[in-house]
Amino acid sequence: MVYKLYDLTPEEIEIVEGNPSDSQLYEGVLERIRHDYAVTPRDVVTDGGYASLKNQEKAKEKGVVNIVFNKIVGTLKNIVTNGNMESRLKKWRSGIEAVISNVKRGFNLFRCEWKGREHFDAKVLWSVIAYNIRVITGLLLTKLAPQPQ
Repeated sequence: MVYKLYDLTPEEIEIVEGNPSDSQLYEGVLERIRHDYAVTPRDVVTDGGYASLKNQEKAKEKGVVNIVFNKIVGTLKNIVTNGNMESRLKKWRSGIEAVISNVKRGFNLFRCEWKGREHFDAKVLWSVIAYNIRVITGLLLTKLAPQPQ
């Protein structure tokens, strides 16, 4: 049986078919951010899979000011207003990697053995929801715990 959270539209979530390379997804991600939030991000930091001169140029064309790839390839250089900004963006990206790792390990997202696309989508969606519930619950329990006097 497949459980649907609600009728999702492509504008609300995207789980891509197959295993496209990150570099192919970069421009689409920037477009979705602009569409969903009606703003172009000032700063963008990604892992090395997105790193390419083409992607850097696309980000500049869209008005991104600070463009940082965690791993540089070839002659590509990060575009930043200063070294402090580059360090801050890289540290932020490291924090995101921890979240991704936590979701993958905590909810066994390394391999989905559920058969069919609907089952795969359900596995991903429910895992993300469960992770968010776990984080929110942890924060609430911390606030509710008696404080030492």
